[in-house]
Amino acid sequence: MKHNISITMDQKLFRQLETIRGREKRSTFIEHLIVLGLQDYANKKERKKGGLFTPTYLAADFKNRPA
Repeated sequence: MKHNISITMDQKLFRQLETIRGREKRSTFIEHLIVLGLQDYANKKERKKGGLFTPTYLAADFKNRPA
């Protein structure tokens, strides 16, 4: 199930996203970046505290997406 959200961002960041996303849909690209960011956050948090931050929505379908 997908949820629709709205965000605001700096114009420079928006232009940068538009430049690097190519022909991929904007929402798909931003979702992919969020997943990568959450994975990185989880890895850093585990290294720092030894914690178990493992979101269930980071399932195999996200992990197998091309970077």
